[in-house]
Amino acid sequence: MGLADLVAWIRRRRTPYTVDDKVVLVTGALSTVGRKLVDRLVDMGARVVLVDSVSDGAGELLSEAINRRTRLESTVYVRTSSADEGQLHGIRVMVDAAVLTFGRLDVLVNNAQQQAPGGGPVGAGGLDLDRDRDLDLDLVCDTIDANFRAPVLATRVFERYLRQAGDQDGVVVNVAAMAGLLPGAGREVYGAANAGLIHFTEASRALAPRLRVCALAPYYVDHGSGEPPPPVAPGDSQQQRRQQQRLGAPLRLLALSSDQVVASVVRCIEDSRLAGRTLLIAGDSSYVSSWASLLLRLHMVCIMAWSALALVAQRLLAAAASAAGRRKQPSAAAAAAGVVVLEPVDSAAEDEPDNVEFGVCDGAKKRE
Repeated sequence: MGLADLVAWIRRRRTPYTVDDKVVLVTGALSTVGRKLVDRLVDMGARVVLVDSVSDGAGELLSEAINRRTRLESTVYVRTSSADEGQLHGIRVMVDAAVLTFGRLDVLVNNAQQQAPGGGPVGAGGLDLDRDRDLDLDLVCDTIDANFRAPVLATRVFERYLRQAGDQDGVVVNVAAMAGLLPGAGREVYGAANAGLIHFTEASRALAPRLRVCALAPYYVDHGSGEPPPPVAPGDSQQQRRQQQRLGAPLRLLALSSDQVVASVVRCIEDSRLAGRTLLIAGDSSYVSSWASLLLRLHMVCIMAWSALALVAQRLLAAAASAAGRRKQPSAAAAAAGVVVLEPVDSAAEDEPDNVEFGVCDGAKKRE
């Protein structure tokens, strides 16, 4: 870092970074969080580029409605096709559209994620061996493209733009998920993609101060239905569904509202101390420092401990019931070996020993 860069950095530290008069590009702008984020940014004085793959005219209508409300050209909608997701060409198009419309680009919010029909992560990004092999590969590729490849490429394109623009700073907010820090069955690929995005964010600390990259990792987000999105995909087993129901109360305690996520994104944009850091939020708590993630895990474990104890108790009762049932029935191992287990016989049967069959192995003759 040269002397000029050091002086510029000191000036930036003294001047608070605000959303006002900034040009912000938001991907996934037509999602629940995306819509509320766009409204919040416009109300704070920003000009927003809405990016989404929806082609039914909803994006154009939303942009026109906001522009009529503000009586300014506050927003513009850029549609990307599903084939452009995670592709360099589509990312360059949206960045160029922002620069051509508003003259520059200050903030990039990578909010688009690959979601399942039920509202949670695809499959939830898990590997289902019962499904078609090609279908699983498509889900894996789509999940990685949307949740990891696209944000990484968008950050690189934005960083190149800032270098070409000269004396201009930028901010990138990567909206990840808690699944990237807390692995779980059923969302292996989704969690791995988010873990990669969080790692990429922390490794991008070296790009500061010209480009400040930070991330947001929320827990399950309540989109207004009163219930957090289910972490189990529609095609998963009944056992996983029962486990989800048992964990329903803790999930509701840890779930976030869309407004909380929006406020956290704004905080990531304006807080200059978050370069290379990931903001973890669950329930009413938020953690920034890396060591604080341990507190978050403790917080979650304490809330969900009673569910784990209930699950253990239920399994113990089921094991006891199963053991009682095995005492009444021949063992599966004996049946598989072809061994006939003697049953209690009455006195009449004891008078006719020729009718009693002794335990013999497969292929042996009955004793006469």
